[in-house]
Amino acid sequence: MKRFLWLGFVLFLDLICTGCGDTFRPIIIPNPPTFPNPAAAHTVVAINDNGTAVAGSAMVIDVSGDSTASVADCSTPLCLGIAPVHAVQQTASQVLVVNHSDSISKVSFSGIDMSSTTTIGLPPGSGPTFVAVAPNQTTAYVTLPNYVPDPIHFPNVVVPSVGVVSTLSNNLETTIPLSSNPSANPVILAITPNNSKLYVANEGDGTISGFNTIGPSERSGSPVHTSSPPIWLVARTDNQRVYALEESTGVLAELDITATAGPDLLTEYPSSYSVPGATTMVYDSNKNRLYIPGGPVMKVIDISQTPAQVLATIAIPSVPGVPAVPANAVAVTALPDGSSAYVASVPSAAESSQAGISGILGDGTTATYTYTLTGGHDLTPGLAVVVSGIAPPNDGFNGTFVVESVSNSVPGTTCDQPTAACTFQTANATTVSQTAVTGVASSTVDNLFPQVSVLNVASNFVTKTIGVPGFPDATNPNTAYYVPVCASTRFRFMMAAGGDSSRAYLSSCDGGNVDIIDTSTNTYIENLTAPASSRLNNPPQNPVYLFAGP
Repeated sequence: MKRFLWLGFVLFLDLICTGCGDTFRPIIIPNPPTFPNPAAAHTVVAINDNGTAVAGSAMVIDVSGDSTASVADCSTPLCLGIAPVHAVQQTASQVLVVNHSDSISKVSFSGIDMSSTTTIGLPPGSGPTFVAVAPNQTTAYVTLPNYVPDPIHFPNVVVPSVGVVSTLSNNLETTIPLSSNPSANPVILAITPNNSKLYVANEGDGTISGFNTIGPSERSGSPVHTSSPPIWLVARTDNQRVYALEESTGVLAELDITATAGPDLLTEYPSSYSVPGATTMVYDSNKNRLYIPGGPVMKVIDISQTPAQVLATIAIPSVPGVPAVPANAVAVTALPDGSSAYVASVPSAAESSQAGISGILGDGTTATYTYTLTGGHDLTPGLAVVVSGIAPPNDGFNGTFVVESVSNSVPGTTCDQPTAACTFQTANATTVSQTAVTGVASSTVDNLFPQVSVLNVASNFVTKTIGVPGFPDATNPNTAYYVPVCASTRFRFMMAAGGDSSRAYLSSCDGGNVDIIDTSTNTYIENLTAPASSRLNNPPQNPVYLFAGP
């Protein structure tokens, strides 16, 4: 018996030694997804900019009601600061909005409605651009790219920093210097979910700064230099990795942050992982993957593995038209239930709406034209169109008119191309009976026609592309629609998902609205216009940030 026990012991030791070899094998991170409670987020919040003279605003959208729940635009006791640029949800009932005009607006919620706003002052001229928090913490971190530590004695000495803000006392408690380079330009922050480490992307000097939040203290080996300037950061849910997106080249980089004090080890992935022109990436913590939209593609990357793996390169469908126009991916969101992702794209060049006209009805005040789209995406109320070729010029039906309304004679469908038998109305005093005519209409300005493509997460195939109403390109200074905010905002288009996965949302700075997609049928429902204001530009308010709220 002892002989058998001894033999078993020897075999056991042999098994241990065999398993201790140096052969490297890719590992799967033991990071099981934690699915959110669908009731956790009942709203989507749009932050809107009004320029440098008028305070910005917030619009809270009720996910279940497809309606605006509340607004903060200074017409009520609720007010944001001037030039809001970014926002984050800190607790179940609190949102922080950072204003480029040197303040943070702390917005408190009662249910789905905003109940109060509090202003937290930041150093004058510091130009904050991004705010970040760890879940349910009372400390916020904010980028201060133009911070001057001693404005009295050294007013020209800029030390780019991160501000540490207490949202209990509503005060700036300390600052963390990032670089002696006054042009370091910190643009984004990432905090590990356990709140132990803070990372800062410094676009101006091509580095990533790392800090331990206790102290706070700089991590060993910080800052880490990247090949191209970093413009986006994501911290993985297991607190072991931070991923960086690099500017222009779209290179994906990975920081191994497992060492307690550092140094953090940087790996830059090859060009097969890159998305040139990408400016943002979205982390789906349920699936442990990154969605990186940019140019004519979106990459899907599995980061549960080391090294990360490219799951798919999604080609973005062209925007329908005559001819069709190539589209660029601009934003993405993933549903909390893990079933689908939605990627928004806009045409690479604006185009004109064109329609064939087959009928007219006049009542002495309004002319109603029956039309079929032949180019572009749609006709939209407020759009100027040129009507020609349907009758002699003196009968009043030719000329330039503003579209007052658009309707469809086929219930349950929309007037997006190629659906026929739609009508648009214009102010026109001529009275005639309905007649068959042959004419054309064309918009007087080129438009952007956004679309939203549905990605099946299991197969990584696009199953449908949904058109949403178009609008003039607000970044074109040669048109009456030019809006400086949209030409300079970092988040010109954004997407978010409702907490119950029933809706996907697309905010468009140019359109001044938020489009709503029903994810059960993958159809466009409607859009909600940003709050009105005293601003004269068209549109009066412009969404510059969108996120799932309380």
